[in-house]
Amino acid sequence: MTKKAFVLPIAMLTILGAAAPAQASTVYTFTFNDEYYVSSLTTFQSIFGATATGYSAAGIYQETNTATPTITRLGNGSGVPGDYQQNTTPNATDELALFGWTQSLNNGQQVANVYNLANPLNGAVLYFHYTVGGTTTPFTFNSFDLRGAAPTADLDFTLEGFLGGSLVDSAILDVHGNTFTTFTENWTNVDTVEVVSTAGLPVNWGSGTLYLDNVTLNNSPEPASIVLVGTMLVAFSLFLRKRQIRGGNDSYNLINVTSTKR
Repeated sequence: MTKKAFVLPIAMLTILGAAAPAQASTVYTFTFNDEYYVSSLTTFQSIFGATATGYSAAGIYQETNTATPTITRLGNGSGVPGDYQQNTTPNATDELALFGWTQSLNNGQQVANVYNLANPLNGAVLYFHYTVGGTTTPFTFNSFDLRGAAPTADLDFTLEGFLGGSLVDSAILDVHGNTFTTFTENWTNVDTVEVVSTAGLPVNWGSGTLYLDNVTLNNSPEPASIVLVGTMLVAFSLFLRKRQIRGGNDSYNLINVTSTKR
């Protein structure tokens, strides 16, 4: 029986994967401050310009493209359904979609941040998605800013990250006072971030007790080099399997198997 030492430079594959061009990814920060509640054409044109078009009825409007410019109506009423990333191609596709968040807005008032309309006590009702063209899409959740409604605010709750309905990340957050604090999570591969509460965590939940601003995410859920190297290793495994089948009793030694996470 002949024993062959089959040494494939897997380390080289890893280097190639690490050196390969990264998958296109963009960090977005959704600030809500390019949105306004508008209930008249006169107010619409006073905000977006005398020649601006796109007004149809009362609702939240956002300038989604500053070059054209293009004004997009997000929804009716003064509730804030989300925030589009400006100047994406095609227009008005990349969105932070909000569920259970609102603002109390008068005609012409700018959306500076949002607060909870839904009470998250004992329910999964206060959350946000990242969507592309209306489709919920995995992303890396970097951070967001939170504050309470008053200097005496003391809110403790569970923050959960889901992928395809399965829980993948969670953290207990403590929000104190009415000054925005940045909470950094850096959760990869989530498609929903949700505020969850129980009867004792926290107390005194109510509408307008939690404020949200500056949601930062990366639209690429995984580093591209990891995906590329993983694909190479799977292909190499299949290659070895075929060689073993063809070679009968031949065996192979694998050395220098490394992996680099970037």
